Amino acid sequence: MSKKDKKQNIQETQEKAPKEGLIQKLRNWFRRSHWIADEESLLKDGIRYVIYGLGCLLPIKQFKKLTYDKLRYDQQKIVISILFLLPVMIGFFVFFLYPLLRSLYMSFGTVEILKEGGIHIHFGQFFLKTGAGGAYNFNDPDPNAKNIFYNYIQAFTADSVDFPVGLATTAWNTIVDTAVITIFSLLVAVMLNGNFKGRGIVRAIFFLPVVLNSEAVNVALEASANLTDLVGKNGTDALRSLFDMNAFFTGLGIPVKLVTFLSGITSTIYDTISYSGIQILIFLAAIQSVPKHLYEAAKIEGATAYESFWKITLPMVTPMMIPIIVFTIVDSFLRSDINTIIDLQYNNSDYGMHAAMSWSYVVVSIALLAIIVGVLSRGVFYYDDKK
Repeated sequence: MSKKDKKQNIQETQEKAPKEGLIQKLRNWFRRSHWIADEESLLKDGIRYVIYGLGCLLPIKQFKKLTYDKLRYDQQKIVISILFLLPVMIGFFVFFLYPLLRSLYMSFGTVEILKEGGIHIHFGQFFLKTGAGGAYNFNDPDPNAKNIFYNYIQAFTADSVDFPVGLATTAWNTIVDTAVITIFSLLVAVMLNGNFKGRGIVRAIFFLPVVLNSEAVNVALEASANLTDLVGKNGTDALRSLFDMNAFFTGLGIPVKLVTFLSGITSTIYDTISYSGIQILIFLAAIQSVPKHLYEAAKIEGATAYESFWKITLPMVTPMMIPIIVFTIVDSFLRSDINTIIDLQYNNSDYGMHAAMSWSYVVVSIALLAIIVGVLSRGVFYYDDKK
């Protein structure tokens, strides 16, 4: 038999023999090297177990090849997004969903604190208090309670007159703050994206109020003078003494309501800067991710910087406007004075009313978010979809 025939027979034998996968090779090596635990050091033994464990994880890579690698690019982005959201979703369902539903259940009744500990929720039952601001008398039902929405009705009527007014004021202030902060952040981000000396220092200055508003700094500055009051008293009064904007614009014939609106914005300029740091960074990152060749093509066509902003920069950063607006709205609601009204019910041990006000607050904020995001989402431009 020639060497060529022998080589062919060996190849045929190897092809007929079952192929040994990488995982099986690792397992066989582990079984053959089991004596290492008795004769070698503990470090080598640990390495052997680590390698064996990594070999057991290899099916994940095979699963990825069979599933993820066969998806389209847009489908892969959806899968990655779900994986990033998975820890938050797990945390929500495990730690947050039950208390959320329980508070909703509490809002439809009266909560009784038991002497032996714990609480008892009288669902659909409402009782009178022993005097103004006193405790509930659970032996004296409220004759005015006609349905399970009694707490919600009371929150917007006799017992809490300040709540509906505060809620409407909060909603309006949130809309104004969101518009002002978003526009201001975009303009500042465009300015900071320019090429000038000291750009890094200027960026740090605009982000500095975010650091100063942190809890650690607030605790450290408790004994000091309030920075907002200091700027408000010194800065605003000094500017008003030099230039009375209300009298100036009123003299030009501008409507009083518009002058009052503009004056309110300028008087809160420090708050606007303080709450715009994160939004500026997000807009700045979005602007820097715009492909440079778009600006180069526009410049060759003779477009000015003004036209490039409206035709390139603004459409390309619109996908970031929705998360920025959501963040700004939520942050504005959390800073609202209406939280003091809601917490007052909790301090008075009126947990059912507290839950009803909280859920009304949540519904209004969600409705406001849905309306604003729904309107803005129609004008969002996604560059990947236009390739």
